[in-house]
Parts: sequence; C-alpha cells; structure tokens
Amino acid sequence: MNRFSEIIGQDIIVSHLQNALRTGGVSHAYILNGAKGSGRHMIARSFSAALLCENARPAKYVSDKKAPGENAPAAENGENAPAVDKVENVSATETGDNAPAADTGGKAPAGVDAGDLEPCGQCLSCIQAASGTNPDIITLEREKETSIGVGDIRKMRADIMIRPYRAAHKVYIIPDAEKMTPAAQNALLKTLEEPPSYAVLLLLADGTTNFLPTVMSRAVTLPLRPVPEDAVENCLRERFGAEEERARLCARFSGGSIGRAALLLENDNFAKLREKTISFLRRITEKDAAEIAAFARDTAAQEETRDLIDFVLTWNRDLLVCRSTLSTENLIFTDEVQYIKEAAQKASWSGLQAASEAVFRARRRLFSNVNAELTLQMMLLELRAAYRTRGR
Repeated sequence: MNRFSEIIGQDIIVSHLQNALRTGGVSHAYILNGAKGSGRHMIARSFSAALLCENARPAKYVSDKKAPGENAPAAENGENAPAVDKVENVSATETGDNAPAADTGGKAPAGVDAGDLEPCGQCLSCIQAASGTNPDIITLEREKETSIGVGDIRKMRADIMIRPYRAAHKVYIIPDAEKMTPAAQNALLKTLEEPPSYAVLLLLADGTTNFLPTVMSRAVTLPLRPVPEDAVENCLRERFGAEEERARLCARFSGGSIGRAALLLENDNFAKLREKTISFLRRITEKDAAEIAAFARDTAAQEETRDLIDFVLTWNRDLLVCRSTLSTENLIFTDEVQYIKEAAQKASWSGLQAASEAVFRARRRLFSNVNAELTLQMMLLELRAAYRTRGR
C-alpha cells in the first residue's frame, strides 16, 4: 500500500495534502503536475488510501507489514512497475498491514512527521486499495492511447453521480490528464463547477499548458519538484540495493525522478549505451556523414534516442565545466577525466556553446515528435562541426 512516508522530495505537496486530511478541507479537484516517474501516481494512491481509510492514524502508529494481495516493492515514486489495479501500471513500495497496527516506539518513519496521517493498512478500504479493488477509487479508462476524449469524460461523469459504496468520499484518478481534448475539458468543467460533495478528482499531468484556463482556475495545482540527486542516489542504494557507482550514475541521469532512476538501474542496456555513446563521441570529429547516419539509425531503432541525447548533454556539460574551471572536479564522467581534460583544452568556447545549442534543439525536436532518426542525425552533424572548431 502506498504511504506518505514512502514519498521522497515532495515535502510541500505532502504537507498540503496532510493539512487537508487533518482539517477536512479537501478540495474537489487537484492537478498533480510532474513528469513521468516523478511520483504523481504514488502521491495519488497515498492520498486516496488515507482519505478513504476507516481508521487513518498518525505515522508513528503504523507498522510496515504487508496487507494481503499487495505486490512486492517496486520503483519508488515511479510509474512503470507492477500494476496496482487493472487499469495502469503504478510504481510504489507496497506497504500495508493485515493485523492490528504496531506501535513503532513513538518514532515516525524517516522523512515523515510523526503526526502525519497514514492509511492503517488493516481496514477493508485499505485492503481493497492495496489490491486495486476499492470501488470508491476509480481510475479513468480511455478509448484512445493518444488522447482523452469527451466520451471518456462523459462516462466518468455518469459514474460520479453514483454515491460512494462505503466511504465518505469517492476518488477519481485521471492519468495523462494533459491529453484531454478541449471538448473533454469542457465536459469535465461541468463537474468541476458543481461537483458532488463526496467527489475528489486527481488529475495527473505532465505539464499544464494544454489545460483550459477555466479548468486550471477550478482545481488546486500541486507541482512536483525534481528530487535532489543525493536523495535519489540514497534511495537507489537503500531501497534497491544498488552499488554506489551505479546508483550515482543513474541518479545523475534521472533528472530528479526516482521512477526514471529505478528504470535505469534495472536497464541492462543503459551501461552498454553509455559505453557506445562515449566511444562514438571520442571520435566524432573523424566520422563521416554515412557513419553518423548509421549510428543514428541504430540508436533510433533501439528506442534509445532520449537516453543518448541525455548522455551527449552530460558529456558536453563536463567539457564546459573542465574548460571554464580548469579543474576535473565535479565531473559526471569520472572515468573519462583524462580525455575530457585534453578535449576541453582543445575546444573553443564558441564550439562548446554551439554543441550545447545543438543538443537542446534536438530535445525540443524530439518533444515535438520530429522523427527520432533525423533528429539524431542533425544533432550529431552539428556536434561534429562544433567540436572541430578550434581557438578561443
């Protein structure tokens, strides 16, 4: 079962939701705004379970035993882990209790206030929430993968008029809410304007630019922040048993997302792609157009475009750091110190700046759904030209 004590690096959001639980001032709609793997689903599950729990209690009285039907630990704060319900994969460290909650000696779990309310893990609501069968926690099912249409919202609106089966509230979770069409948002607006007293909507979104102003004004927006790198590293080491060097590398490439860091940790191809990318970048100034095209084609075919762009961005970052500070401290590619030092001395400021701009352009193109292979080709050709630039 998801608990607030498992959430890392989102103290402001946890504090806001805890205050709502304690005072009864729960809003009818929240927008949890964060990238994939940032912990949106985990927060939504924790809040839903605590809100519907028949005996929510302070964290210091909740034990860490598992409830029946719970999954094994998965990617903390992430989103690509064993499914918690029939609708979508949700990542979390599942913790619950099928026996009377044990007093932990008056100590709250690390990272959580002793007075924070947690789901007890033993009532029927908690057991159903842990197994994904709670009838008062509904995750929106959509017909199309690429969008949420007006028909999807109308089905939810029809269900929302049915009162809760057991609890005082009925929670609706809308994953990928940023994919709602304007018509779907207008349909949702009717519910947001006159919601039933028991209804709570949790909109999980990767960005809010696609939301209508009228929708934004009728929901509480809670932005998820990137988790500090050291916190991500500690999580990988303590909860996943990762080795120090591997945990540090995955944390650095996670972008502050524990979910992404966990996926990188489990991805055997991550280390291989790193070595392949470094080997290619070392000799990129000697590559011809055909070799660059072949490398881009192979990378795109393996669906490794995003990771490769992140590697290139970090590589160029190390060159800039070394060039500006004349020091090899604070480098990310610590096993390439000698080469980076020599390359940074030869590179020009204009060349390194041009290389950075090329990488950021590639990221924007990828986000805009430009063909991945062509995006990589253009980026690598621009990098070759930039790294060939010599001088000041």
